[in-house]
Amino acid sequence: MSSTDADRVASGPLAAGSVPKEVTWDGLDKRKFFVVGAGMFSCVTCMLYPLTVIKTRQMVDGSAVGSRPPPAMSIVKDIVKERGIPGLYRGFGTIVVGTLPIRFVYLSTLEVVKARARLVCEALDLPPMAHGIADAAGGATASMCSQVLGVPVDIISQRQMVQGVAVRAASGDGTVRLRGYRNGVHALREIIAAEGVRGLYRGFGASIATLVPGSAIWWGFYGTYQRVFWSLVPAGLGGARVRDEGLHRASGTARASNGPGEEDPSMEFKAAVARGMAASSARSETGVQTEPGEGTVIGVQVASGVCAGATSGFLTTPLDIVKTRLQVLSGPRAAASAGGGERVRHTFWSTAAELYREHGALGFFRGVRPRMTSVSIWGTTMVTTYEFLKRTSKIDAES
Repeated sequence: MSSTDADRVASGPLAAGSVPKEVTWDGLDKRKFFVVGAGMFSCVTCMLYPLTVIKTRQMVDGSAVGSRPPPAMSIVKDIVKERGIPGLYRGFGTIVVGTLPIRFVYLSTLEVVKARARLVCEALDLPPMAHGIADAAGGATASMCSQVLGVPVDIISQRQMVQGVAVRAASGDGTVRLRGYRNGVHALREIIAAEGVRGLYRGFGASIATLVPGSAIWWGFYGTYQRVFWSLVPAGLGGARVRDEGLHRASGTARASNGPGEEDPSMEFKAAVARGMAASSARSETGVQTEPGEGTVIGVQVASGVCAGATSGFLTTPLDIVKTRLQVLSGPRAAASAGGGERVRHTFWSTAAELYREHGALGFFRGVRPRMTSVSIWGTTMVTTYEFLKRTSKIDAES
């Protein structure tokens, strides 16, 4: 085989429908990944946090039975008029500080479980599209493990978001305004004083029932949508040629065996090339592939994230609104009405029943549009940041 023939055979594009090789958890510089990631994720949270505030306010507003939730722009105007732009960031400090350990637990668990689950899929010889099951398993397990830390942070930040909002009293007569807090620490102390430590885990079961399937749906659909979109990408679009390491090392060994200025003996070079190609994976048996460019990769990730976020956001909104109302309203409303009679105990099902009585079936989709938008933008921004971090934190194979 001549060098020209080798170059021709080795320059085939990445096959259409192939998903570029993912950076594995074992191949990451963990310190760089988490230190740089903490700053990047905090910036992303800062940009998207007002959407979470708007969504939460729409979900808990209950000034009138059967009323539609206030429009997003109306909520923004009211918040800015009352407290200025900082009002859109109530509870932001709690989220930024509280989510650092949560994100460490979530991402570590996600990657480890995904890697193990994919090995199982490969062992069972499942088709590539079925690997979305592995992604869903990773997302579900990661969410479940992180909720032990995440629920208290959610409750504190949500209570800060909705302070001063008018809600229906637990007795059903009239409305009460939710109390205010100076900061996250003050909210923590007041919740423990009024409701005990259990108050920090109010709705824990509802969180598991909401966020675990939500995470599974997001990651499962994200992986599936990626494979669908890659199947639509023309082979070699925006590609960059990447050498196959097995062939490169083999040909390098053959050249190194000869003295300076000497030509490669034909038979020895052919044998080295053959060994290198035999050692290559089936995916890179041609020696050099055209992998998709950075813009193509990011485009597929963004499209997959938007679709996965919209799907997950819509399907889990009914669960999320019940969880949010249970965590935010039950404690303060019960305390506000306790002076007039027996304290009302709220559960997931009683909260759902109350929501249905007040707003009907459509009540379970209050705030669905900002939530779908929030989940789509949040998830897409997070995952592109996450994938970028993985690529930049990859351990150099030569080091």
